[in-house]
Amino acid sequence: MPINKLFDGNIETMRQALSLRQERQGLIQSNVANYETPGYMGQDFNFAKVMESVMSGQGELALTNKGHMQLDAMEASKTREFASEKRPVDLDQEMVKMAENQLMFQVIAKSIGKKFDGLRYAIDEGGK
Repeated sequence: MPINKLFDGNIETMRQALSLRQERQGLIQSNVANYETPGYMGQDFNFAKVMESVMSGQGELALTNKGHMQLDAMEASKTREFASEKRPVDLDQEMVKMAENQLMFQVIAKSIGKKFDGLRYAIDEGGK
């Protein structure tokens, strides 16, 4: 049985959420690094919209030939939803975004750990 079936696809969804959180962290860090760069506009994407499009499978291409490679839906949706905020970088706002993003990353990572702890408990027959 594939691991994805074991937890109703939650592990894969959380993996995608972690990947998106990591991508967003990079954008926020880039904004902070370019804080004093003249003409630089802050970049970010709406996490909820991108995650929704990933979960709904938007951005997946139809494979018309067995030799074709599937485009990762997460990558396709990130580029579609990626937007420049068209405003100068506000350092305080970026630091708040960074803290929130790090916290959400930690929550998701902890949730994945708990899923595997549950699986380990079941394998050990309830600790017998």
